[in-house]
Amino acid sequence: MLKFDNVTFKYDSDDYEMIKGLSFNVQDGEFISLIGASGCGKSTAFRLINGLEKPQSGSITINGTPIKELKNYSSYMPQKDLLYPWRTIEKNVCLPMELRKESKEKMKKAAEEILEEVGLLEYRNKYPRDLSGGMRQRVSFARALLAGANLLLLDEPFSALDSLTRIGLQEWLLTEWEKRKNTILFVTHDVEEAIFLSQKVFVITDRPITHFEEYVVPLDYPRKRDDLKRSDIMELKEELIKKLRQEEVK
Repeated sequence: MLKFDNVTFKYDSDDYEMIKGLSFNVQDGEFISLIGASGCGKSTAFRLINGLEKPQSGSITINGTPIKELKNYSSYMPQKDLLYPWRTIEKNVCLPMELRKESKEKMKKAAEEILEEVGLLEYRNKYPRDLSGGMRQRVSFARALLAGANLLLLDEPFSALDSLTRIGLQEWLLTEWEKRKNTILFVTHDVEEAIFLSQKVFVITDRPITHFEEYVVPLDYPRKRDDLKRSDIMELKEELIKKLRQEEVK
């Protein structure tokens, strides 16, 4: 579904390459987490996928088509919800459709359906200040879904939340993904979060990024928190933490 083929990239302000000859594939409907030390290039990979940056060489394709020939192929959800404080919740989630110049009737219907699905329909006429952090992140996710893309790029969306809210949203996100089967790339610094959510974990262990070390999570869906106590999962967690510590030392 998503393919990087020998991609190399550097920022104009740098004298070194951030990514060099990177190739990897993501299959349709996969949930993959990307972990690595701070500043290693995780967000840069997202910017390349979004087309906000262009590689010096190599290609990035979606279902075989270069991304430069595509529109609305991915949706992005950042760490902060970035909701407009002067717009109601309904108006916030409608923004992608508004930019596509959809009709008011279609936007209203779509907003009602998605807000009901994420459990926030009763807050449609409220403002972001009236919602908790977890509720705002659900609104942000709903807005990303209404962008109409199958590929969702989630950049540490739960990192600013308290522990209990974060756990609740992890479980909620898995429920939504199992219903929709979007393709998800999820950036996180939390190894346990990556294991609980993902089918695979991609680990960045070198600079410049030349490859991702790939780990398959040996858990079926639906998942329970108790699954994280399994001996093989504990071993996987320790292995991933070891990899990250080695990268930080570099």
